[in-house]
Amino acid sequence: MQQHGIKLLSFVDPLYPPIVNNSPNQPAVIYYRGNLRSPETQTSVGIVGSRRCTAYGKQIAAEAAAFLAQQDVTVVSGLAKGIDSYAHTACLKENGYTLAFLASGPDICYPPEHRSLMEEIVEKGAVLSPYPPGTRPRQEYFPLRNILLSAWVDQLLVVEAGERSGALITARYAMEQKRKVFAVPNSIYCPESYGTNRLLQKGAEVYLEPKQLLSEEEPRSQQEITKTVIKSKPIQDGQRRFEAQTSPRERLILERLNNPEKPVGINNFLDLFDGNLSELLSLLCRMELEGKVIVAGQMVRGPSTALT
Repeated sequence: MQQHGIKLLSFVDPLYPPIVNNSPNQPAVIYYRGNLRSPETQTSVGIVGSRRCTAYGKQIAAEAAAFLAQQDVTVVSGLAKGIDSYAHTACLKENGYTLAFLASGPDICYPPEHRSLMEEIVEKGAVLSPYPPGTRPRQEYFPLRNILLSAWVDQLLVVEAGERSGALITARYAMEQKRKVFAVPNSIYCPESYGTNRLLQKGAEVYLEPKQLLSEEEPRSQQEITKTVIKSKPIQDGQRRFEAQTSPRERLILERLNNPEKPVGINNFLDLFDGNLSELLSLLCRMELEGKVIVAGQMVRGPSTALT
């Protein structure tokens, strides 16, 4: 790592965005080269699409990336051929900040011909990977890379996508994680637009101009996210079922979360696990997936309204 200038980002690091930490299946450790900005005030938009893109797709990707760079919005993509590379390049030409997510180690460039582009991204942004140095790209590594990319962004723009495009997988993950997804419409006879037209059919928003990619709300700091109040609704009819599915340790945690207006720090539960942080986090993750608590940053709230 020292030889290649690779740094380590753990899920407890302030540079690990809360929006990613709150998404399921995210890696606890990320390897990266370059410089990461604080997520507290940074908005990010993903731009992905077909490797075999058309001139139409290239123009849209470049215009969108250039516009976002001018607005100081982070452009996120996957360093692949086609749409990804045009998005990164257009952002860099405007002196913007861009992130590239890899399905290989951060010291391995794929495709190899993007080496100079990768080094420029490292200089003006960062390349990130859930895989350690020396890891060669494999087909089965791309899903985790796509999950991470989709979780890192506030919004996702799919420019072009064929019937089996990896961009469609990224879009599906983004929708599952409640990110806003835009798709560029095109001719129904164009193979590169089969996927984007299908996304529109499934509820993606129609992309018409770059201004749509600007968030309606200003980005919130991690501290503000941590202090967000989530009120609980009465469990009522679901109370018995909820109690039956709750283990003794979970009940002890929930007893300390009896005030939904007041989040509690994670460290306040360590005594229940004899100081075993890993075991505590594992249980909290499971409880969050079951809708019993809300974990944000280093704070826990509960129970959530999902219990009703």
